[in-house]
Amino acid sequence: MTLFDSLIAQGKRAFREPRQTAADVLALGFPREALAPALMLVVVISVLMSAASDMIAPPPVQISYFRMALLIMIIFTSFSFAIAQIGKMMGGVGSFADSLLLAVFFQAIFIPIQAIQVVLMAFSPELAAVLAFGIILFGFWINVNFIAALHGFETLGRALGVLILASIAVAFFLVIVTPLLGISISSGGAVGV
Repeated sequence: MTLFDSLIAQGKRAFREPRQTAADVLALGFPREALAPALMLVVVISVLMSAASDMIAPPPVQISYFRMALLIMIIFTSFSFAIAQIGKMMGGVGSFADSLLLAVFFQAIFIPIQAIQVVLMAFSPELAAVLAFGIILFGFWINVNFIAALHGFETLGRALGVLILASIAVAFFLVIVTPLLGISISSGGAVGV
């Protein structure tokens, strides 16, 4: 089984056993030199999903897709860095590279569901909204489990604390960085991952 096949298998398993899946993905020995291209790939796919979504339901404020890609890249890297550093301050063992790997993997496993959501927007915006809400809730659960696996936490409470503190840190960071990109978060111009 190739590394790609292993990642596909782990992606399917992540929805049933997120914590063990994250630990197994970290143990796969994903080459560090492939991390940057993998990050670029999920960023490009995220932008393409947003472009498809914008064609169906144009947002009130549009930012260029280049700026959107840059913003998503900044969110990925800053959030991964915050998860790694705050987790270490709370007794965790995860590295920035492993945190970024799990962030990329997390985004990748939700791409098929996001594609379904975009298609649903064309036929039933209400069902698309329900699916989006489900993605947020389930994504939150998976993310907390991924953080617990990353840092070797025995309980999910510490992982939840890391997630909350990292979210606050990244929000403050984005308030400083987004104006430099010409993006106003308050106007609705920022697009989440």
